[in-house]
Parts: sequence; structure tokens; C-alpha cells
Amino acid sequence: MNMKHETIIIGGSGFIGGHLCVRLNEIGVPALSISRSPNTEFLAVHAPRIRHLGMDDFMQDRDAFLSQAKAVIYLASTSFPASNALTPWLENAENVAPAFELFFKMSTVNPEARLVYISSGGTVYGNSHAQPIPETAPLEPISPYGYGKLATEEAIRFLGRTRGLAYSILRVSNPIGRWQKNSMQGIVNVAWRAIENDKTLTLFDGGRQIRDFVDADDVVEAILIAAGKREIAQGVWNIGSGQATRVIDVIAMIEELAGREIRKSFADSRSVDVAYSVLDCRRAAEDLPWQASTPLWDTLKKVVPPSVASWAKPATAT
Repeated sequence: MNMKHETIIIGGSGFIGGHLCVRLNEIGVPALSISRSPNTEFLAVHAPRIRHLGMDDFMQDRDAFLSQAKAVIYLASTSFPASNALTPWLENAENVAPAFELFFKMSTVNPEARLVYISSGGTVYGNSHAQPIPETAPLEPISPYGYGKLATEEAIRFLGRTRGLAYSILRVSNPIGRWQKNSMQGIVNVAWRAIENDKTLTLFDGGRQIRDFVDADDVVEAILIAAGKREIAQGVWNIGSGQATRVIDVIAMIEELAGREIRKSFADSRSVDVAYSVLDCRRAAEDLPWQASTPLWDTLKKVVPPSVASWAKPATAT
């Protein structure tokens, strides 16, 4: 069995993983997508040159696969920002420990490989910010999800100190793109689903939260650059647009694209939600170099569901 793959993607059937597989297929980089439930139909249509394996099959020959990789891109997670609010300790068993074990094994069998870990710029910094947040800001997550991301980062830094693991930690803001399947994650995705299904959209804190929305295709370009950044052995970078947008304002843009108003309900803010999350991405622009290039309006147009596009009126940005 030929196991030579330049890139291994752990969590390749997820939202960002789908975009990444498509891009790797386009540029001809040999890659292996690993997930609990491989989306074989998606890959056959959109990324036919990307090989895929279920997690169980991968684990049977894990060391052999890892020993062949130049880069391991880790996207896997069983949770999302609102998960485990009443059982925060589950983040350790479900997400932190499996990642830590894999990274340790990677540093043992293939010390030349580079790890790219997708962390969360929207949650690891916590709630005490009112201007773009640099990588040097205190790390004070208020959600179990953010805690899990930070704990995994610390595991990576530990392996960097003690075993020389080469890594790029990317703290991604709020990505928007196609193929987002989780109906509980991503306000843009949830809003489009509400329109498609004529459902009520719940907005917490009146939609006043300020977010940094970034195009998923731009995020993928950052991942690929970071995977090849051999001259910087270990680094942490914010990946976002750096632009502040209120949730209620992005909903208004979606309504304009759809040509109809979304039925809304309003609820109090949740304990797991930060009020402000906009990233200072100047370090990524200088080091990688990378910066987001897709305006929010253009990103929103790319993700209009076909069922909505069939009856929505054409809209232009104002």
C-alpha cells in the first residue's frame, strides 16, 4: 500500500477540511484526509485526487502514515463554542487528550514533520477586549471550547520545548464558507438555514456581539502557507479579516441577499459567548506573509444556498 502523502489532514470531512481538500486537489498536493465518517461522496465530486480513510483504519497504521508526512494539519474536534457548558471537563477526554497523544507520536516517528493546529481566535482570548486582539494578549477563555483549544495549544508548546516539535498554531476567527453542515455552528450558516426552512433565528444579546468574519478559502491559504513555513520552527498567528462586524449587521446583509426578512427572536447573552472578538492579524501579514483578501459581502454571496438563490432577487453591496 502506497502511504506517501505530503499532507495528512485530521478532520478532513469537516467544514474547513472540505475547503482544504478541494484546494489541495486543485494544486496537486498528495494528501490523506482522515475523519470519523469520511465524506466519500463529497471527495469524489470535489476532490477526487485526495485519498481518505476512516479514523479506525488510520489508527491501525498510524505510525506508518505519520512517518511519511511533511505536514499534519489538525482540524478535528467533537465540540463547538457552546458545547459542554455544564460538563467542561469533557473537553479534556474528548479533544485535548487525543490530540496530545497524536502530536506526541508524531514527534517520535517523524520529527521532521510540521504540525498545523487550527485553534480558535474567537474564544481563547476571553471577554476583556474592545479593540483588535494581538497574539500577545492574555489567554483567558470563558467557554469549555476555548479552554480545550488553549489546553491543546499548551500541549503543542510543551512538545515544542521538550521534543522539538515544529508547529504553526493558527487562531482562526469566524470562518464563513460552503459545506458547513453543523446546524448549531456559525451564525451565517444558521441564518441561511433559518431562511431555507422558514424558521425563527435566535439572536443572543440582541445580536450586538462584534465578530471578525473571514472567508474559509482565505483561511485555507493561510493553512497552506503555515504548513510550508519551515524557516520559522514554531509560531502562533491570528488568522482573520481584522474587520469588526456586529452579528445583527451581518444578518441584515444576509436578508438583503435573500430578499426577505428573517423571523427573529431575542435572548439574553450566554455565559460562553464573548462580546468582542476581532483579531489583530499584522503578525501573519509580516511573517507568513498572509492576509485576508475577500470582502465579507463577496463571501456571503458565495454561500447563498441554491434553494435561496433560485428565488432571491439580485442584490448589490451598499
